[in-house]
Amino acid sequence: MAAEESKVSIVTWPKEALKLSHEFAEGKPCPVAIAFAPETPAHVVVGTDPKQPLDVNMSMSVSARQPVPLCISLCEPICARSDYTIGIAIFDNPFASITIRGLTRLFNCKEEPPAQATCIGFDALKPPTEFPAPFTHENLRFTPLAEPLHAATFGDPAGKVKLRFPRAGLRITFPFPVRDVRITVNNYAGPTIDFAAFAGTTLLASFSEPIANTVKQVTLAQTGITDVEIKGGNNEAGVVEVCYAPAAKR
Repeated sequence: MAAEESKVSIVTWPKEALKLSHEFAEGKPCPVAIAFAPETPAHVVVGTDPKQPLDVNMSMSVSARQPVPLCISLCEPICARSDYTIGIAIFDNPFASITIRGLTRLFNCKEEPPAQATCIGFDALKPPTEFPAPFTHENLRFTPLAEPLHAATFGDPAGKVKLRFPRAGLRITFPFPVRDVRITVNNYAGPTIDFAAFAGTTLLASFSEPIANTVKQVTLAQTGITDVEIKGGNNEAGVVEVCYAPAAKR
C-alpha cells in the first residue's frame, strides 16, 4: 500500500462553533455548589411568598480565552471535561459563585472483539492411513480431487503428521464462511503450490506460491471463503495446519 493511501485526514470541518450540551442522568437536577467569596463573607436572607414566587432565569455563553487544540483518537473515547465557576455580583461586590463540573464521554461505535482463529492439525491421524474418499476432520471436510490423500510424517516440521496430497490436489471445505485463512504447507517436488479460494461456486482468488524444499504458511485474506483448493507437489507436498476465523459474528 502506498504511503499516501494509508493517510487519514479530515476533508471538511463544520463552520459552526463546537457546541457541547450537558444532560444529567435520570432527569435529576443539576448538582450546584454555592460558595461565598472568603474575603467578603455575606449573610443572605431570601424570602418569597405565593403572590411573588422566586423566579431565576439564566442564560450563559461560554467561550475559550484562547484556541483549544483538539486531538481525536479513533481507538479511544473522546472526553470533554467541564469545570467552570459562575460568579454573581451585587453592586459590583462578589455575592456568590456557582461551580459546575462534569465529564462528557463520546464513544466510538461498539466494535466486536476480533474472533480468535481456529487452527487444525493432523496429529490425531495415524500414518500411513489412506483417504481415497472425502472425510471430515475437526469440522473440516477434506476431499481428494483425484488420487487419495495420506497421513504422513515426511518433511518439516519434524515429528508432525501432515496430510499428503497428490499433484491433482485436494479441496478443504469449511463448516461456515470464513476469512483470513492461513494454511501451512510443505513441498519437496516442484517450485510452486497453487491455491484457490471460493465462496460457493464463485472464485475469490487464485495464485501460485513459491514453496520448494521447505515449509511455508500461506494466507488467503479474503472473507466469505467456503472452500480452498490446493494443487501441485507431485505427491511430495502436504498440509501441516489450517487456521481460519469466522467471516462474521455467528
